[in-house]
Amino acid sequence: MSTDRLTRRGFLGTGAVAGAGLLWGSSLGGCSLVQAKDGHEGLHAGSESQAKNVIFLVADGMNTGTWSLADYYLQHQNGSKNLGNRRTEWVHLYAERLVNRALMETCSANSLVTDSAAAGSAWACGQRVNNGSLNYSPEGQPLTPLHDLVQKSGRATGLVTTTRMSHATPASFATSVPQRGMEDAIAAQYLDKGVEVLLGGGSRHFAAESRADGEDLFGKFRKAGYEVIGKRDELLSVTEVPDRLLGTFWGTHLPYTIDRNHREEVARQVPTLAEMMRAALKVLDSKPNGFLLQVEGGRVDHAGHGNDPGAIVHDQLAFDECIAVALEYTRDHPDTLVVVTTDHGCGGCQLNGMGASYLDTDKTFFNGIDALSSSFEYLRNQFGVLSRGEFKDLTEASIQLVLTEDQLDVLDGLKSTNYGVSTQLRKWYDPIQRTGVNFTSTNHTGEFVELSAWGPGSGNFNSFVTNTDVNAVVRRVLGLS
Repeated sequence: MSTDRLTRRGFLGTGAVAGAGLLWGSSLGGCSLVQAKDGHEGLHAGSESQAKNVIFLVADGMNTGTWSLADYYLQHQNGSKNLGNRRTEWVHLYAERLVNRALMETCSANSLVTDSAAAGSAWACGQRVNNGSLNYSPEGQPLTPLHDLVQKSGRATGLVTTTRMSHATPASFATSVPQRGMEDAIAAQYLDKGVEVLLGGGSRHFAAESRADGEDLFGKFRKAGYEVIGKRDELLSVTEVPDRLLGTFWGTHLPYTIDRNHREEVARQVPTLAEMMRAALKVLDSKPNGFLLQVEGGRVDHAGHGNDPGAIVHDQLAFDECIAVALEYTRDHPDTLVVVTTDHGCGGCQLNGMGASYLDTDKTFFNGIDALSSSFEYLRNQFGVLSRGEFKDLTEASIQLVLTEDQLDVLDGLKSTNYGVSTQLRKWYDPIQRTGVNFTSTNHTGEFVELSAWGPGSGNFNSFVTNTDVNAVVRRVLGLS
């Protein structure tokens, strides 16, 4: 299907983004592939092209197994709705050869397995730093992030995430601090540096009552000309495009998509990642000299850490919707380079063969994910808030785990720990038996990861790159010194 039907008016309107995968028919299953073209006739472009804008999409902590699960599950969902076996947007890009592809090495300066701060810093400053630091050299010197160079060129910047706004990946593109945990300082640097668009979670690092220094950053952002919002309807009802925009829609990380999808009170408060991306693009599109926008599906990583199959599938699909938004935008803005990638793997997420000759795999996976309506995190947050009976009913209804009184006693002893309740629930639930999805650990992983790109300058990405190479490509394409 052509992207010709996507109009500028349709993109800049207030309607919700098309569902993941719904822009495209199935491209696999024996269908012929279409060779991408250079220049503006296709999504590809040669290595010598210059771009006005860059959209940088990050599915944080995405194993290729995670990506595969999301694509399989979307086909299953669409099939049940008589929509055919439509694929995810990312798979479509690959199947139709619409993008340049690369494998990317993700090491940090002091480990083969990176954390998000060091990974994002490699992109942002072009140098490998130690895990835990943001644009600070191993010798303790601050390094210049991409935001500073982009701003110097007269362009605007935007950061959109499902994590706290001050978390490592968004912070990596605009701030420099020796430790990623300095989130109050990161939030203040956003104001000092004048990042034009900030949309995500983490209001606690902006509000006076929850900041260690008692500073009212929200008030300071307003005085600096930002429109400051905190609810989904405020985001969707903006009629006049603001010059600057700050939206924080939850105290900490935004809830997982699976919890948002099944709870109306959460959906009323929290926009989707694609809705935030659209709002950011409305603001940035009004900037005459162009922009750099980073969009992070950060809770994919958290679901990997939590070994949560339902959460990881639905958050990966929520990220995939952003690829559709980028495709829409570049249809009428061919001077935009789009990069789609991840910073590292997390959890070693994979679908395993189930049953004799693996013939129970499909039923186990689809039925298992279909039956889930809560993340383990949501259940942890409800334990101690609900009565024992209410919590038992919620757990049985949402993850099909029937708890005994003895098990509730065990959870009672864990509720003072950070992740004890959710970890124990996951162990009792046993994801591999119920869904076929298994995890190698709750840690980051060190495999090479996928990077894809289209638009002017996308040909600058070689077939194999290091994470530091990304910085050089973005600077070259935007003509940054």
